[in-house]
Amino acid sequence: MAFQIEFINHASVLIRSKNVGLLTDPWYKGTAFHKGWNLIAETDDDTVRDVLSRTTHIWVSHEHPDHFSPPFFIKYGDLIRAQKIQLLFQKIEDRRVITFLRKQNFDVLELEFLQPYSLDNEVRVTCLKDEFYDSALSIKVGDKHILNINDCAVTTEERADEIRRHVGHCDVLLTQFSYAAWKGGRENITWRRTAAKEKLNSLSIQARVFQATTVIPFASFAFFSNQRNFYLNDSVNRPSDLVGRFDDAPFELVVMKPGDTFDSQSNAHHNTAQSAAAVAWWDEQYDNLDQRELWDYEPVEEAVLEETFERYCERVWSNNARWFMQLMRWVSPIRVFQPVKINLDDLDATYQVDICAGTFEKTQGPSDLQMSSESLNFIFRNTFGFDTLTVNGCLEESRPDGFSRATRALAIENLNNLGLSFSPSLIIQPEVIMIFLGRLASVRRKQKNAS
Repeated sequence: MAFQIEFINHASVLIRSKNVGLLTDPWYKGTAFHKGWNLIAETDDDTVRDVLSRTTHIWVSHEHPDHFSPPFFIKYGDLIRAQKIQLLFQKIEDRRVITFLRKQNFDVLELEFLQPYSLDNEVRVTCLKDEFYDSALSIKVGDKHILNINDCAVTTEERADEIRRHVGHCDVLLTQFSYAAWKGGRENITWRRTAAKEKLNSLSIQARVFQATTVIPFASFAFFSNQRNFYLNDSVNRPSDLVGRFDDAPFELVVMKPGDTFDSQSNAHHNTAQSAAAVAWWDEQYDNLDQRELWDYEPVEEAVLEETFERYCERVWSNNARWFMQLMRWVSPIRVFQPVKINLDDLDATYQVDICAGTFEKTQGPSDLQMSSESLNFIFRNTFGFDTLTVNGCLEESRPDGFSRATRALAIENLNNLGLSFSPSLIIQPEVIMIFLGRLASVRRKQKNAS
């Protein structure tokens, strides 16, 4: 069965068969993660409209704004509705994405995990859950199998084998190829280099376990675009790094630039020539990143922070059992919900944030984290605020274990965004606790090893 994969941008490809055009994760313009990321190359409006003219379905993998871009759906909503494009999203407890899309009067299909869905008589898709937010998509086009795991944390043979048992081996693997979050302070280049190597190791594991014939690296074509985080680009993997690493791999590595295509009948000579041109094109884009205009933040007055903190506390307390938070603060062995000291360098002041007590006060002494007042205000204003900060990397750790301490206090709304509440009922969901503790332990270990 013939199929074609056209690379559009970042994590977005258009997978086409005879009657189906499945578009993934459309983010084509503008910043993401609170002025923290931008695309290495944006997609113009005419190209987007042309792509949508060939699209029948759009799959969104998860809520992160480099995959679910509300401005895209607002700008092109009329075209999506007029062409009766059906949207696909994972069926989860949190209803924010589904609610947004349905308010826009889109046709939305919620995908039950591990349940195959037929898009026509030739194409079947199966959605797979991964950790907190992410999902992967298995696409069967006749007897051919394309597996899109984008940002999923498939870093071990055990996890890859778990996915393989559900959907089988694949002909084409689409996967992320570089790190995409805070990796230590400016001087912590060791951690960033290690993170970049780990991404390539993960790609190797995935390709081996899934027995992929072709690997298409994608979902990493964005850069850290703020004056506070631009240094994080110093160790990211480029497509050219992959070519050197996987020269002798048992799979074909196909690198694509926007507009390039791969199909089930492509010959090796075409793929090699196209990949070489794409690698050179991407290298030029990366080389010119230091000429791009970077974002910066504006100071937020203390009175505004006090007001948004009050609303933040009200929101947290309404979604969680405050008495249980206070209890765990004293009895939990991992020291959750302790006061956190945050230095706001643009205000030249340090504040202690205490969610349990509901206090936001100036303080003295060493801080746990350093950031801008706009970043802190963003945390207070948005349920996804702290998660955004950890991805955009616009922070610095002021003392050892400061990031971990802050996470154990401020990441509570990450839990709420999964449809879960911090209350005694959480005890019956130990898998969530174990994933959270595992991530914290990994961060602490890598910080220690890199210091």
